[in-house]
Amino acid sequence: MTVQAGLGVDRAGKGESRAAFGLFYTSFLVSAMGDAFRLLAVNVWIFNATSGSTGARLLVVLLANLPGMLLGGLSGVIADRYDKYNVLIVSDLVRTGVGLGLAWCALDSRTVPALVLIAVGNGVGVFFNSSSFSLLPRLVSAERLPRANGFMETGQWVVQIVGPSLAAITLATGSASLAFVVDSASFVVSAVILRSLRRVLKAPGSSGPLPVDAGPGEGGEEKSGGHWADFTDGVRFIRRSRDIRALLLASYGIAFLTACTSYGLIFVVARTFALDASALGYIYSLNGAVAVIAAVLATALAKQPFLGRLMAVSMLGLCVAQVVMGVAPNIYVLGVGVAVSALANAPYNVSVTSLYMSRIPAAYLGRVEGIDTMIDNFISVCGFVAASVIVLWWNPQAIFLISAAVALPSLVLAFRHMAGESAD
Repeated sequence: MTVQAGLGVDRAGKGESRAAFGLFYTSFLVSAMGDAFRLLAVNVWIFNATSGSTGARLLVVLLANLPGMLLGGLSGVIADRYDKYNVLIVSDLVRTGVGLGLAWCALDSRTVPALVLIAVGNGVGVFFNSSSFSLLPRLVSAERLPRANGFMETGQWVVQIVGPSLAAITLATGSASLAFVVDSASFVVSAVILRSLRRVLKAPGSSGPLPVDAGPGEGGEEKSGGHWADFTDGVRFIRRSRDIRALLLASYGIAFLTACTSYGLIFVVARTFALDASALGYIYSLNGAVAVIAAVLATALAKQPFLGRLMAVSMLGLCVAQVVMGVAPNIYVLGVGVAVSALANAPYNVSVTSLYMSRIPAAYLGRVEGIDTMIDNFISVCGFVAASVIVLWWNPQAIFLISAAVALPSLVLAFRHMAGESAD
C-alpha cells in the first residue's frame, strides 16, 4: 500500500513544517488541557449537586461515549469534505460557550441544562478530534509521523495529570463557576493559536500553503454526492483495505479491554481489597507517571519500519497486565499490573495511530477516523455494561480476565497482519 501521509510537506520547508507542527501541537495541548480540566470539574460538581446520585453518575459516563457513537461518522465526513481549520476553530469557540453556560448553571445548581451542555460539548469534541486527526499527516512527513504521534501521546498523558490537578485546586480555592470560566479560556487560546497557524501557512513569504482546504478529491473541488455518499464511500474503503480492517478490529479488542478496566478498578480496590475508594487515586497517579515515561520512550525510539511489531508487542503487554490484575492478591500486585498496562499503552497508541495515518489516503483520513470513533465508543459502552454485570453478579477481578480473553482474537489478528510488516 502506498503511503499517502505528509501530502504538501514537499511544498513547505522543513523549518516551516516544524513551526506548523509546533503551533498545532500547542493548540492540541491547550485544548486537551481544557478537556481534562472540564472532565474533573464536571464530575465533581455534578456529584455534589446531585448528592452522589448513581443515576446522574451513569448519565455523565454515557454522555462521554454516546456523542462519539452517534456523530463519529458525520464528523469524519465533515473533516474530509470541508475546511479543517474552520471546523477546529468553530469547535473551540462552541466549547468556550459551553464552558460559560456551565458556569451559569453552577451558580444555581441547574443540573438538567448542564447535562445538555455537557452532551453538546462532548459532541463538538468529536468533530474537533476527527479534523485534528485528519490534519496532522498534512503537517509532517510520513517518516516523522511516529515521533509526532509520540509527542501527541506524551502531551495527552501530561495534561491528564496536570489538568485535573489544576481543576481540583480551582474548585478548592474558588468555585465550580470559576472553574468553568477558566476552562472556557483554554479553548479561546486554542482557537487563537489555530488562527496563527493558518496565517503562518498562508503567509506570502512561505514556500507554499499546505492543502488544508482540500476536500475528498484533494484539490478542494466539491463532490457530486452528498454526506451519506461520502460516508458509504469511507465504509467501502475500509472493506477493501485488509490492513485497515486488521488495525480497526485489533483496536476494538483493546477498547473493550480498556473500558472494562476503567470501570472495574474502583470496585476491586473498594470491594475485593476492602480499601477506601480514595486509594484509587494512587493507582491513577502510578498509571499516569509510567505512561508519561513510556510515551517519552516511544517518541524517541519508535521507527516507521517497526510500528507493526511494536503494536503487536504492546497488545501482548496489555493482555499480560490484565492477567496480573485479574489474579492480584493485594493492591501492590494490582499496581504492578497497572504499571505494565501503562508501559504498554503509550507505545500501542503511538504505533496504531501512526499506522493508521501512513496507510489511509489523505482524502479518507477523516472518514476512517469517524467510523472508528463510532464503533470504538459503541464497544466502550458494551464494555461498561459487561463490566457492570460482572461486578453485580460475580467477582470484580474477573473483569480483567474476561476482557483479556475477549481481546485475545484481536491480539492474534495483530500479530498475523502487522507483526511482520515493515513500512512501504
